[in-house]
Amino acid sequence: MKYFKKIAVVGLAAASLGLADSLEEVLARMDRAAKDFRSVTASVKKIDFTAVLNESTTSAGSLAMRRTKNGNEVLVKFSEPDPYVLHLSGHIARKYSPRANTVEDYPSNKLAAAEKMMLLGFGVSASDLRKDYDIKLIVAENVGSVHATRIELTPKSADVRKNYAEKIELWIDGQANKIQEKWSTPSKDYYQVTYSDLKVNLALPDSAFELNLPPGVKVLHP
Repeated sequence: MKYFKKIAVVGLAAASLGLADSLEEVLARMDRAAKDFRSVTASVKKIDFTAVLNESTTSAGSLAMRRTKNGNEVLVKFSEPDPYVLHLSGHIARKYSPRANTVEDYPSNKLAAAEKMMLLGFGVSASDLRKDYDIKLIVAENVGSVHATRIELTPKSADVRKNYAEKIELWIDGQANKIQEKWSTPSKDYYQVTYSDLKVNLALPDSAFELNLPPGVKVLHP
C-alpha cells in the first residue's frame, strides 16, 4: 500500500511539473496583457532584508497605477514601520515622508530607471524586457494559493546591476500579472514585494493618484 502511495505522489509531482509553462508561453501572455493594460490596483506587502545585520522589516501598503497619454502614473503608499508615499507622473518623481514632513523631488533623468523598475511585470511587453534584461525561466510554484511561474531577469546595464539590482525575480500568474517580485543586490541585501487583491483595467478616478501634501512640507532635492 505504501508503495502505491509513493507512486501516486510521484505521479502528481510529475503532472505538476508538466503543467509548468515555458518561458516563451509566459512572455507571450505578458505581450498580450501589455497591449490591453490600462490600470491596476493592489494591496502590497514589502520585506526589506539587510544582509550585514541579518535583519528584515515588513511594510504594508497599496498600489495604484494607470497608463495615460503622457506615460504612466503611479501612487504607492506604505504604512508602518516607515510610512511614505511615492508618486510618479510624467517626468516627475516625488517621495513624501509624513514623519519628517518632507517631500523629495527627483530629477527627470532618474525617473526613467525608477519608472521601468516600478512597471516591471505590469503592462510591459516581452520585447521591452529583452531590451534591458537577460531572461531565464526558474520554476513553477505557488505564491500563497496562486499558481505562478518564476522568471529571473539579469540587467544588461552594469550601472543598474551596481546601483539597483544584481538580479530581479518575477512571479507571473496565469493572467500575466506580477504577483511577487524580489530584487537582490551584490551585497546580498534584497527586497521582496507581494501583490494581492489585484484589480486590472478598472476606471480609476484622478483622486486615486493625488499626492496630498500638508502645509509647511519641506521640499528636498536629493
